Amino acid sequence: MYDWNALWHEREAYRTGYDIHHDDVNELAGALQARLIHPAAAGQVAVYEDENRYILAGHDGGLQLLEVIKHGLFDITLRFVSEDEGQGVALPYVEIHVDNLATEEQAVWRAETRVDDEGRIWVGKRTLDENVLPAMPFDELSFTDNAEFREELARVWHEDLPQLRPLIEAWFHHGGEIGAVNEPAHYGDAERVQQMCDRYAEIVRREQAQLSRMFSDDELRLIAGVIAGIHFDSAASCRGVWLAVEARIIEDELDQQHQIDADALLSKMKGLSYAQEVALIEALSPLN
Repeated sequence: MYDWNALWHEREAYRTGYDIHHDDVNELAGALQARLIHPAAAGQVAVYEDENRYILAGHDGGLQLLEVIKHGLFDITLRFVSEDEGQGVALPYVEIHVDNLATEEQAVWRAETRVDDEGRIWVGKRTLDENVLPAMPFDELSFTDNAEFREELARVWHEDLPQLRPLIEAWFHHGGEIGAVNEPAHYGDAERVQQMCDRYAEIVRREQAQLSRMFSDDELRLIAGVIAGIHFDSAASCRGVWLAVEARIIEDELDQQHQIDADALLSKMKGLSYAQEVALIEALSPLN
């Protein structure tokens, strides 16, 4: 489900020492009152689970534990949607997708986007210039009132959403054609184009950081092997990578070669947003 070793290193500051009469990280189920779901191989961590948390156990100058609350393992994906996806929302619109693989929960908030006569960008009933977070209850999520979740939701709104301003402006200024963003002659000077490229790179970087926690190394190697033979010649061709992976799994039994759970892999890939698929392709495609 997650890259456990990546979590172990990312949250190093939250580890605690653990004193027990033996130091076998795969034999702690009784002491921790949790079930072992991921035995440790050489140099890796063991993972235990109870109803509300994962407990990672490993050695780093002694036996250490890292407690990860499931409610805190959410991902928030921000999208500017300019093509009809059958959601019943007028184009264009902003979508915020929340997903938590650990609790098996997901929810989506969407709001129509428009530009008024004064050039202000509206997302639902708020303008970007207001810098005020709208009501996004996400009542269906069990962790909707979690402080960490609300803080991250606010950060996405205040920091990530303004980065979409060039895409939103381009959509309205060019009659709904996002492709016009790629035309420097119509959109600004070289400095403006570089700014857009930097924002794209930052979006990809953030998505890749989240993807590293979603997929194991074996799963990533399998995906990389599949897309190595695909030419993503257009932006639209980046959507639906899971279809190519599914086809290769069926034809070549790649899941058996890589010793992975094909159903679990395909389920995760089907849930990826477009931005996440692009980030995955950018990370795994060979350089030409």
